Amino acid sequence: MRIENIIPDFLEVYDTNQDIRMTDLEMYINKHPSIFDQYFPNHCPKTEERLQLAISKYPTQMDAIRRISEQLPSMIKKIEALFNKTFNIDLNLALSYKLIVGTFGSNAFVTQDNKREIYFAVEKLSADIEHLKVIVAHEIGHVAHFSFASNQDMNWTTVDWLNGLTTLYTEGVATYLSKKTVPNLNASVYFTYDAEGDSWVECYEKNKIEVKRRFLEDVSGGWDMAKEKEWFRLSGGSYFDHNRLGYLLGTDYVEHLVDRIGEEKALTFWVGNDLKEDISAWLRAK
Repeated sequence: MRIENIIPDFLEVYDTNQDIRMTDLEMYINKHPSIFDQYFPNHCPKTEERLQLAISKYPTQMDAIRRISEQLPSMIKKIEALFNKTFNIDLNLALSYKLIVGTFGSNAFVTQDNKREIYFAVEKLSADIEHLKVIVAHEIGHVAHFSFASNQDMNWTTVDWLNGLTTLYTEGVATYLSKKTVPNLNASVYFTYDAEGDSWVECYEKNKIEVKRRFLEDVSGGWDMAKEKEWFRLSGGSYFDHNRLGYLLGTDYVEHLVDRIGEEKALTFWVGNDLKEDISAWLRAK
């Protein structure tokens, strides 16, 4: 395990000036080029407008950023140890964590190039301990999911990463694993990682049939970045006035799959099975 926490660099600049200016923010970003090359532009657009907006938002987040900077490294170690114990796997060998202050794009992600590298952009996170546990468990859940498949000799060249059905499954599994690792919290915390998510769960439950129909329609018509954002990114939400409903849909599918074939087989179902057809059949079912 390697944790690279560059939040203190941001705090040092902020505390020196009791503020942060464009030149300060650019200096912070340029000090860590390899880290921010993964963040921009895939997880946040790097425009002057976005950077200025971030600068205006930082003051309201500073207390939370300080608390998270202190708490997150030890929490990562605890949650990773829980995964190792619960699922009898060893994630310690090559996992890498980057703790950054971003510019209000994605809150956390596993990098596209390295499926064992996890980013947390703390300006987007709740400082509540339970909320942090869940988002850490979700991201480690992705890595554990990939590990389960590798142990079953997964042929990664067959995975259609640009298909929404693949994202539905991987996000569903990560959420399922976070619920198992950090149990007994309010249901919405596993999807929004804060205390403001009840309306997301209510929206999904109320519109489940239409959500399934609309997602199937989008997948059948060909997947693109606009649809990826609509269903899985914070910038989506135009269909049902709530973003990232794909997470709830994916978790619903994975829980259905666990009930149908058992947990171990469900978590490795994309090894040797037609995952996309199975999800499509589930989406079509009433």
